Amino acid sequence: MAKPDWGMLQQQFLAEHAITGISPKEWCELKELNYATARRYIKISRAQNAQKTAHKKLRTTQKKESAKELMRNSDIPDAQSNGVSNTHDNENTFSLRNYGLTEQQIKFVSEYLIDLNRTGAYKRAGYKGEGNTAYVNATRMLRNAKVSRAITDALAERERRTEITQDAVLKIWWDIATADVNELTEYRRLCCRHCWGFGFNYQWRDSIEFEDAIKKAVVAKKPPPQDVGGYGYDETLDPNPDCPRCNGAGIGRAYFHDTRDLTGPARRVFAGVKEGKFGVEVITRNQDEALKMVAQHLGMLKNKTELTGADGGPIQTTGIDLSHLSFEQLMQLRVKSKQ
Repeated sequence: MAKPDWGMLQQQFLAEHAITGISPKEWCELKELNYATARRYIKISRAQNAQKTAHKKLRTTQKKESAKELMRNSDIPDAQSNGVSNTHDNENTFSLRNYGLTEQQIKFVSEYLIDLNRTGAYKRAGYKGEGNTAYVNATRMLRNAKVSRAITDALAERERRTEITQDAVLKIWWDIATADVNELTEYRRLCCRHCWGFGFNYQWRDSIEFEDAIKKAVVAKKPPPQDVGGYGYDETLDPNPDCPRCNGAGIGRAYFHDTRDLTGPARRVFAGVKEGKFGVEVITRNQDEALKMVAQHLGMLKNKTELTGADGGPIQTTGIDLSHLSFEQLMQLRVKSKQ
């Protein structure tokens, strides 16, 4: 076997490497040369290595300079855009401190927005008062022009932020209150085993059920059942009004709809299922409570009647001074008042 001319092969490799950048190992594999032997002769010259390294450094430097230039060019627009954005955010940021309220009034408004309970908010804000006194003072606080405007704007901001409106909430309550629970579950009167059997005899589902019944009877040493009523029992059929066994009343069965198919109000009222020792229980939301919430929202129910005097103050009463009367005179007045 002729010995390879490594000098000529090296020249061929260098020529192809200059054009394609192929590595010595890849070139040897293409030429079917043993790289373990050829690596001593087929190699990249130092001059080419130096040139390749120089080109790589140049490309890296150019990339860094381009990145710096891009950052310098983007500094001013970013600052301007950030300034505009911050200004826009500041203009749209809601704050209770923009309404000229005291710290305690701000606390009252914040607490009131939690549950809309005026008396509770009044106490949690640190104001003193119990019972009707707290309620009257809290009502007076709500009628304060600044407090009232702050609460109104805060509720509007909440609606804007959460996209929840009174109409949307009312619609949800109304869906729950008016949902038809028959779309969730039903109590059906369906046929008994004798309703549609031949001669009103016991009807089997199929021959397999009948054969299983025979085996059980043999094991229990009981008379085997008969199939004179035929096969094809379907428990979803209506009762036969002429059936002598159930008198046409059928058998009561609970039926549950597939909750994956629920939509609209039925979906709203459905709250899940619970499996227990007595079977499956369908859990629904309280429809009576939902209807009550709708009625309250529409002002149909009055839970409390507020009685106040002028400008929200206490009602002024006029008393009669009886301190100058003697005991006998007071007793006479008492007797006359009972007549």
